[in-house]
Amino acid sequence: MIRLKNWTTKEIEYLKKNALLAETNVVLNVEQLAKKLGRTRKSVDVKIYKLRRDGQFPQTDFSKAFDPKGRKFTDSEDKRIIAMYKKGESYADIGNSLDRSESSIGGRIMRLKKTGKLKQTIAQKNWTQTEVDTLLVNIQFDENGYCCNHTELGRLCNRTYEQVVGKINRLRKDGTINTSPKNGTTSIKSKKAMDKFNDARFAHIPKKKEDTTMVKTVENPSNVSIESKQISLILIIVIVNGQRTEQYFLPNGELLATKKTDSAGKQ
Repeated sequence: MIRLKNWTTKEIEYLKKNALLAETNVVLNVEQLAKKLGRTRKSVDVKIYKLRRDGQFPQTDFSKAFDPKGRKFTDSEDKRIIAMYKKGESYADIGNSLDRSESSIGGRIMRLKKTGKLKQTIAQKNWTQTEVDTLLVNIQFDENGYCCNHTELGRLCNRTYEQVVGKINRLRKDGTINTSPKNGTTSIKSKKAMDKFNDARFAHIPKKKEDTTMVKTVENPSNVSIESKQISLILIIVIVNGQRTEQYFLPNGELLATKKTDSAGKQ
């Protein structure tokens, strides 16, 4: 068993005197302090945390965070910050979406809380292990790898739809959930909803009549049958360096014919 070395009064005083603080009171030179004191970075971080807790070290204040680009936050940015924060997104992800620093996002969130624009919700409460276990036991995936029962999971875990989506994404990132959506696909539920939407949107447009087949049999000694069929074709035209290529496909994707011509119209 490794026994941790107690901090001496001299070490604590050195830490207080030589800690280099940012405008938010975050210590910038933890690595150098750890090296000088012969301790690990984690040991120094923990000691700073305890000193803050006991009032012997300045508290962090992210509302004083400096945005390197000096830009003021707009109403639309505040709305996005609030929406992403409620979904459980990290400060880094929110910052990336707005081209802002992580510390400036932290400061803005603190400011929004102080002004009452952002209130503490269940989204910011840590998920308990019981809630995570409930989610993992009951989560269901469609054939494309998408979760298809967010609403049910929200009811079981007493969480909102957005919170469930955010938690599933984080569990995928840390490898707890190995099932991932297939590239180039969408969820079956979303596809059905889109098909339903399109059916309603284009309901006023008459549907194309199905292909009809006319068969006429000619009586002759050889009992030859002649069929006349009307079919639909899909034409794809590709022009590269003046050369035109036409490809004719059947509705099922089968290539029926290819025609190539140059800029002079020669085949």
